[in-house]
Amino acid sequence: MSGVTQEVIAEVRMRANILDVISEAVVLKKAGKEYRGLCPFHNEKSPSFNVNTDKGIFKCFGCGEGGDVFAFVQKLKGLDFIATVKELARKYGVQLVETEIERKQYDRRSQILLLYQQASEYYIRLMQDQQEGAIARKYLSDRGLSDETIEKFKLGYAPNAWDGLLTYLSGKTGVSAATLEEAGLVKKRAESSGHYDLFRNRLMIPICDDSGRVIAFGGRTLGDDQVKYINSPESPIYTKGLNLFAFNLAKDAIKENDGVIVVEGYFDAITPHQYGFTNTVATLGTALTEQQAKLMVRYTESKRVYLSFDADAAGARAIEKGGDTLNQIAEGVGIDLKVLKIPGGKDPDECLRAGPEGVAAFADAITHAATMVEYRLEQAVLHLELNTAMGRIDASKAVVPIFASMKNAVARGEYVRQWAPRLGLREEEILSDVGEYRKSHRFDQPGRYQQSPYQPGGQQNMDQPGGGYPQALGNGQGFKKKFVKKEDWKKNKDKKDIADEEGLPMPLGARGIGIHRSAPVSGALDAERNLLGLYLTSREDYQVVFERLAGETLLNIAHRKIKEGLEGIGTTFHTMEDLQNSLMDRMAPHPDAARALVEIILKAEDFRKQKPPVQVVLKESWARILKERLALLTADAYTLLARADQVSDQTALQSRMMELTQLESMLKKVDSLEDIEELKRKIDTMNSIPEYGDPRE
Repeated sequence: MSGVTQEVIAEVRMRANILDVISEAVVLKKAGKEYRGLCPFHNEKSPSFNVNTDKGIFKCFGCGEGGDVFAFVQKLKGLDFIATVKELARKYGVQLVETEIERKQYDRRSQILLLYQQASEYYIRLMQDQQEGAIARKYLSDRGLSDETIEKFKLGYAPNAWDGLLTYLSGKTGVSAATLEEAGLVKKRAESSGHYDLFRNRLMIPICDDSGRVIAFGGRTLGDDQVKYINSPESPIYTKGLNLFAFNLAKDAIKENDGVIVVEGYFDAITPHQYGFTNTVATLGTALTEQQAKLMVRYTESKRVYLSFDADAAGARAIEKGGDTLNQIAEGVGIDLKVLKIPGGKDPDECLRAGPEGVAAFADAITHAATMVEYRLEQAVLHLELNTAMGRIDASKAVVPIFASMKNAVARGEYVRQWAPRLGLREEEILSDVGEYRKSHRFDQPGRYQQSPYQPGGQQNMDQPGGGYPQALGNGQGFKKKFVKKEDWKKNKDKKDIADEEGLPMPLGARGIGIHRSAPVSGALDAERNLLGLYLTSREDYQVVFERLAGETLLNIAHRKIKEGLEGIGTTFHTMEDLQNSLMDRMAPHPDAARALVEIILKAEDFRKQKPPVQVVLKESWARILKERLALLTADAYTLLARADQVSDQTALQSRMMELTQLESMLKKVDSLEDIEELKRKIDTMNSIPEYGDPRE
């Protein structure tokens, strides 16, 4: 048992940010929306190695190497796929399923996930019940939440009964009360035998993982309970510090807005979503953790994070702690951390429910949000008398550690220049104290940060075990076009009618010289990438291509594997991002398919930008593929003809070649997708498609 399941692969992919992993071996610089550096897989002087964090892929346009985070580690360290997943799982704290005990734990987690899904459905049904859910619906109406928002957040109602959920789940699933207790849905009675529901007479707010699966609940009292909120305890599927409330609903908006708003409470996240601030998430009753910070930051290119906590002392402490966490993980990344100041010290929920002026005030607070440094400086001198000598001395003591903690010397000097007049102090005095503070706390100590075993420029340290340059692929040409010399073109101009779409002469086998080709030409490969790219372009295109390509076999083996993966997923996905991630997880164990998938993802991105008609792409792509199939069949026929001894065999083969010539002539005249499909049926009857690999391999 390897312990590597599809769930483990998906979890590792989610936690192992491709930029973080690759940055340990390659010096990357921002280039538009991507990152670029020198390829670690071949020797180059100009950077051609690109990392696309949005899609989770890398691609070298020098040597052609590409793939996802697993493919990078596999290639870099010479590991097989299983060993790669295990190494990343250990590094990022993902539990494997290797022993019988772990298998039981995995099965138990799966069972608990199902119980939470069923519990959520139970609470939603009661919320919608005319009588049972009346109190919850009135509460939400009074808060101004729309039906759309209630449905979006899957809000429900836990009845005012001791064992409503217990009875429902026991009857529906036959699960034991002990399992429900382990899941955190019921509690054991202290003074007698039996169990009772944890949540009673409460508005139920589901907490979901990043995939939208319910993993916990927050329950808001609808009665006179002294405890306003009860939250699910940690369980085999839920750890507070690893999740963010509403993150599954916010991640697309975080990408779109290139920023994330972090709040404290459930309704401080729900209400902003209703008013259009859909990039809002909430912490789950704890100070912001490193895992939560990494989760939110990976979806914003500029690393822009807005903290909007309560204006009281507890909120200030939360901002300070959260800011420290974000600063710690932002080493070398340049996180843009800001703090929202909502007028009147209101929280986001209260501000937005004040009407149009509240919405405008919240938007203005985002526009004019203070940097974390500015906020900390403001807080440090908030209650000091700066017009007195003692007040200025206290201010100096308060701000020096803040200035000293800034790693960028230019930014540090600029902030000191701006604040010195306000504090009534001289710049050189502050800078002197900052320098002494940094020296005493060893902020500038050499070797403070662990150096990567890979040196700048992507070259592996020759002194490290296993050092040296990784083997370059092929001839270093990758996917660059090859050019035909003028004299070669003249010699082959009479063969122009069978040249492929890249302008190259066909191999000799295509002319029937008796050489059987081992791979389809690049034109057919690109056509197959077009067809597969349409799957990932939009749900509408996916449906069209899924139906059109049902039962079809592609020429390239890696492409066939990808098509099988797509057909295995079917329509069981929510968004195109979910489809792409699921497909990447399925292809991860297959290096050739994973590499080919990178090209298809990039192709889909081009289609989304250019928006070509799907029917046109289908027709043109199939025409190119059929042209290749005819060339293959013709090459086979010539080979067999050269070996034929019997006159009858020669006659049959000559007849076959004439038929192939007629089909080739018909292919040049097709006008519609229906014509293509009719021609394809005729070609399919002539021969089966042989196994072909990628010509680059």
